[in-house]
Amino acid sequence: MSEARPGEPPISEADTAGLPSPIAADLLEASTCCTVGAYRAAGLLVRRAVEQVAVLRRLPLEMRTLDQKLGWLLEAGHLSADVLPDARTVRHLGNAAAHGANAVTMDEACAGVRSGLAVAVGVLLAG
Repeated sequence: MSEARPGEPPISEADTAGLPSPIAADLLEASTCCTVGAYRAAGLLVRRAVEQVAVLRRLPLEMRTLDQKLGWLLEAGHLSADVLPDARTVRHLGNAAAHGANAVTMDEACAGVRSGLAVAVGVLLAG
């Protein structure tokens, strides 16, 4: 993965190799959103992808918010401390995209896509 430049996707299909297809599809669609200026959409798709990661790890149903889900992944040992900053990036981006009044920038969206990929790989493929 390299830093995205305007018009270039922050991740590629090769980056998502080995991930479940629904998660890879959301991450790749979020990456495409970054190339067309749909930064809020990118944030929402990344958040959705990470929520799917949590579901695949069979989190308890009472975990409703993304913050609760990420906390559970960490406490259950599915999310390592070195990926925690990426998880926080996804949470902040997802909240800004879903609830924020300010625009999501290209840099925020692209960083969020890369962070979402890091969380998915770290939780589902590491070890």
